[in-house]
Amino acid sequence: MEIMTGSLYFVSDDFFAKIQDPYLKVNYEETKRPHYFAFRDSQTGLYWLVPCSSKIEKFERLVQKKQEQHKPTDIIKIVKVFDRKTVLLFQDMFPVISKYIDGQYIKGGQSVRIADPKLIQELEKNARKVINLLHRGVRFTPTQPNIIKIEKIMLEELRGTEEK
Repeated sequence: MEIMTGSLYFVSDDFFAKIQDPYLKVNYEETKRPHYFAFRDSQTGLYWLVPCSSKIEKFERLVQKKQEQHKPTDIIKIVKVFDRKTVLLFQDMFPVISKYIDGQYIKGGQSVRIADPKLIQELEKNARKVINLLHRGVRFTPTQPNIIKIEKIMLEELRGTEEK
């Protein structure tokens, strides 16, 4: 399956079973959720997945509070996807290899994606900024996944598959 930047995807249960990070937002049993905004890191070959949330009002209040305190709001972005507001939680993003991406989010026969190339570019730039901060040990929330550990596991697995 080709992973296209801007499209939304699901993650396989195998990934969560392998990683065992208590702060990852694991799949719901009843529905195909959560879904993730995906983009490829050209330096490592990993895909970074940004969890999406439908709790718009909760995160709008959080963003407003941060703005009032003159704090950056890079870790939460509210965008329109399929004419509906969606929250992208950059604070909770994590890397995977393509084998753990379990399919594209399809609604009404169409792939659910962010269509505006400028917005995609802006979101990728924001994600790279957040990844750099994460690599420097910045913690945005007490419940953020251990991306350094996850990235190491995924890079080892990626190298292992490339060698075969």
